[in-house]
Amino acid sequence: MSACTTPISTLATNVLARLEENYTDGPVFWNLQFEIYTYLAEAENDLLMLIGRPTQTVAVPFTLVPNTPWQSPPSGVFLITGITGQQSQLRKVNLYDMDFNQSSWGSDWQSDTSASGPVRWGNLGFNWFFVHPAPTTPQSVLLDAIQYPVPVSGYPYTGATTVPFHDETFQWLEMYASHMCRMKESGQDFQESLSLYKGYLEGAKRLTELEDKKDTLIFSPAFGPPAGVNSILRR
Repeated sequence: MSACTTPISTLATNVLARLEENYTDGPVFWNLQFEIYTYLAEAENDLLMLIGRPTQTVAVPFTLVPNTPWQSPPSGVFLITGITGQQSQLRKVNLYDMDFNQSSWGSDWQSDTSASGPVRWGNLGFNWFFVHPAPTTPQSVLLDAIQYPVPVSGYPYTGATTVPFHDETFQWLEMYASHMCRMKESGQDFQESLSLYKGYLEGAKRLTELEDKKDTLIFSPAFGPPAGVNSILRR
């Protein structure tokens, strides 16, 4: 999926039209910078999480906090995909492996430390990750990560912020932003906006299928669990 140079101010015009607001003279009920632009940026981040594209990979130097397995990734990192230590790449595991599939460690693995640093790591959602064993001194590693489609440092956002998605996704981003804005209206107006959010989810699901039919997992709107791609039937 190639990048696009369209600014979010273009999408904001359509969002305000959906909300029956006047963009030329400035919106009255919604704040352009702190609501419209922010919800469009949020829509881009959410869409990236659902469809996994476009991925903008970066290598970020990071210093591990000593004597604790719990680490917080640096600002601007959407998801960590790998960690390279002092000598080699760390093995990726998950919390279930550490708690139940124990090998050379015990149930108190959170207390394990090593002067040579960790040999394995795992994600804890999007805001934390853990390493094992924890280093006894600050240790530098290299994080392989996917960055946010919208730079976090750009908040509060301006209309010049670009959209890194194809043109066909613009309508879905506008649906998401319009739905979020109408939460402030509450009542019947908000209930009616749920159809916009449903259309956004259907668009994300469809785009996932079109981008790569060979993916083993695709996004499903049924509470977010993955569903297998239907194989092509032979006649």
